[in-house]
Amino acid sequence: MQAVKLSFADLLKIEGNIEHYHIPKYQREYVWGRNHWETLVNDINENDPDYFIGSVIVVSNLTELRPGEERIYQVIDGQQRLTTLSIFLAAIYNRYIYLSKETDEEDEELKNEFTIKLDSIKRKLIKKKKDILPNEYGCFKDGINHCFLRVQPSTQNNNLADYKFILKECGLLSNVTIPKFNGLRRFRKAFDFFCEQLPDNKEELDLLLDKINRLVFIHISVGTQADAFTLFETLNNRGVDLSPIDIIKNSLLAEMEKQHQQDIDTSYDNWQLLLSYIPDFDNQLRFLRQYYNAFKVLDNIKQDKITRATKSNILQIYEKLIKKNASFTFEELLSKSEHYGKLIGIVPSDNADFNTKIIELNRVGASASYTLLLYLLTHEKDLEEGTTLIGILDFIIKYYVRRNVTDTPNTRDLDALTIEVVEKCNSQLKESKKIGLNTIIDSHINNKKAKPASIDDFRKWLMDKMYANNVGMTRYLLWKLDNITHTREYSPDLWQRNPNNDTFVWTVEHIFPEGENIPKSWIDMIAGGDKTKAEEIQAEYVHLLGNLTLSAYNSSLSNRSFVDKQNLSTRKVGNEDLKIGYKNGLSLNNLQFNINNERFTLANIDKWTVESIQARTEKMVNKLIEIFKFDNE
Repeated sequence: MQAVKLSFADLLKIEGNIEHYHIPKYQREYVWGRNHWETLVNDINENDPDYFIGSVIVVSNLTELRPGEERIYQVIDGQQRLTTLSIFLAAIYNRYIYLSKETDEEDEELKNEFTIKLDSIKRKLIKKKKDILPNEYGCFKDGINHCFLRVQPSTQNNNLADYKFILKECGLLSNVTIPKFNGLRRFRKAFDFFCEQLPDNKEELDLLLDKINRLVFIHISVGTQADAFTLFETLNNRGVDLSPIDIIKNSLLAEMEKQHQQDIDTSYDNWQLLLSYIPDFDNQLRFLRQYYNAFKVLDNIKQDKITRATKSNILQIYEKLIKKNASFTFEELLSKSEHYGKLIGIVPSDNADFNTKIIELNRVGASASYTLLLYLLTHEKDLEEGTTLIGILDFIIKYYVRRNVTDTPNTRDLDALTIEVVEKCNSQLKESKKIGLNTIIDSHINNKKAKPASIDDFRKWLMDKMYANNVGMTRYLLWKLDNITHTREYSPDLWQRNPNNDTFVWTVEHIFPEGENIPKSWIDMIAGGDKTKAEEIQAEYVHLLGNLTLSAYNSSLSNRSFVDKQNLSTRKVGNEDLKIGYKNGLSLNNLQFNINNERFTLANIDKWTVESIQARTEKMVNKLIEIFKFDNE
């Protein structure tokens, strides 16, 4: 390892203007924003020259270069600072160009000063040469020349393309086309920000450039990626904090090179495959926790004194797993991430019924069950005859509907529950037995800490103000009631989203309006013209299931009269005309309920009353009890 204190200007000419700093493709994209840019400008302006700005960790084989060869450093830490300063320099270069054009043509001395400044900045941004040596890498063609960027951003999220276009606008490159959506991304915004901050006169601009050139770095050069990643994790840097995912990735890539001599690019490509199965950050973090919780029953994964993976100990867990055997850990994460992709609906299964159940599982909000399901997907061949993943999913959906409606058991007990169920399943396998559905059901229903609410408590919650208690579950329950009885004649996708803003097309609709200003037509219908009574009825009944349906029309229409709501015709969503009144044929609106031994539906009843809400609520709750009760209840 070589470490040396350098100014920013010297950083770019350690061995005579031949050093270039490239951000590898596996590094995160540029993430600094306006707060970081403002802090940088303030630090430069408010501090004396030679202000220490941080460290730069790079990888170089440090071999002797051939005459005329460029040295390419791979940047492991410092990319945000180096990239930002390069954009800042480009903005300054652009301002010098503007000021030079305003110079008196006869002022040769001033014109010469501008030429010197511009040439100095240019050499800190690019280097061009006509010919390159065999196997010399890191450049691209720009007209007849080969061009090396002194700081070359990662290709992630068009960072490199956006940077090249900035340099073209400054007149430093020529053969560059404008990237699509360039103006919406961070590089362009950073360039525009720095342009706005620059002084309008040469004297102040000279002082600013001098301060930037004199910013102090600690330049640390190591021989391998593995050494760089190890060093990186021990330093307190000034960049954006890395997420646990970033740190685990870096550790894996480093240890794959150190333990198994697998090059970084190959490992990076494998990591990208994992991310394709689990693209969302929150899901990635949850996967890492649930992978350990599901498979710590295995001796080569279990760690002493760590009974459950949490956000606080996840780095500790994976640091040990990776150090122990990086290849095994990587292969495990890759294979299990594909299973996890099935659970979150990214990777389709060959079994259409399984895909349908997974969609419903996610609508219920049962992500805590992924620990168990991840284990079972791995051991599907070990299921008892007659036990299927579909049957298991049916039970888990019921369990989590009951849990999420009643808020019992407590959320904090769900991880412990799934871990305990996995352990029971694994014990059966150790005893050469198969995993049966009854084991899974019994482990949930009879668990001391995670026992679900009774059927009577479930009923009480359903009969209560469901919408006020849990909007998400209310929407699911309304969909479920429609789904089990809908006809082919009219069965729209009640989970459809608007193409413009990704909101649901079909939303929960209060039949008797929930707003403060109750319309007169409703006061007359539901309370005989008594406003105070109408308000009391609203407070008690408006959020009950019986007063709710799903509708595909704008909320601004919700105060219409009951008759108008019944008879509303259509609403256009994209190229589709959706029926939106209560007489639209939706099964939910044709659910029959009894009042004084007469049968009514929301679609055909002539007025809406307290008795209507009560009767429809009772009917809906009875149906839901039938759907979600456990055997023997």
